[in-house]
Amino acid sequence: MMSTYRLSAILLPALLIRSLAAAQIPDEFENLQLLPKDINKGQLVGTMRGWATALGVRCTHCHVGPDNLVGMDFASDDKATKRTARKMLEMVRSINKTSLADLAIVEAGRQHQQVSCYTCHRGVSTPPRSIEIAFDEVAASDGVDAAITAYRKLREEHFGAGHYDFSEQRLSGLGQGLMESGKPLEGVTVLEMGLEYYPRSAVLNAVMAMAFTAAGELERAQSALDTALELDPENRMAGFAKQQLDEARKR
Repeated sequence: MMSTYRLSAILLPALLIRSLAAAQIPDEFENLQLLPKDINKGQLVGTMRGWATALGVRCTHCHVGPDNLVGMDFASDDKATKRTARKMLEMVRSINKTSLADLAIVEAGRQHQQVSCYTCHRGVSTPPRSIEIAFDEVAASDGVDAAITAYRKLREEHFGAGHYDFSEQRLSGLGQGLMESGKPLEGVTVLEMGLEYYPRSAVLNAVMAMAFTAAGELERAQSALDTALELDPENRMAGFAKQQLDEARKR
């Protein structure tokens, strides 16, 4: 159990920094264009903290000044990120007011569905794109090996945070996409990487069997299919893979 002394040594500096930062925020506010003119300091700080958390950023992302907020020019619109933030807030308000306000509440006691900054940003300053788009862009410009390296880096930095979908289903989709675009062996390379993370995935082995079949490597296709069926005899993708392999053998 952590001692009281050690806990204090950790918490007190953080509390002190937060107190010092709060002291730099003025009691009267200028250039409030979308927030209520009569908003109080506590409400304003809470709102700003919520936005910063949703984007995983600090005050300096939008405001001009140092990290400790000393001398911070909160009213300035010099930063493009602040101007963009206003546009995004207008968009969020519009969606909630017009597009979502008339949705039926399907569960008693629940409020209407609403979007927020976090809906898209998920704690990242630039909203995460689908893993397929991120992968395909790198693959198109620098090749599949570079895309795999980029994927590993994204996974190392973001896995578990909900920013990207690193599931075996997405990995199987990446491999299948390469196969369907006429690059089955490159698809195999991606699927082999996927099996490093999901070694008991029937679907990855099944798609690998399909990729090997498309490449004309039928024995390797059979081996991957056998593994898929051993892991999950009822796997739907394995059924498709078996059908394709049987047809290839007939040809």
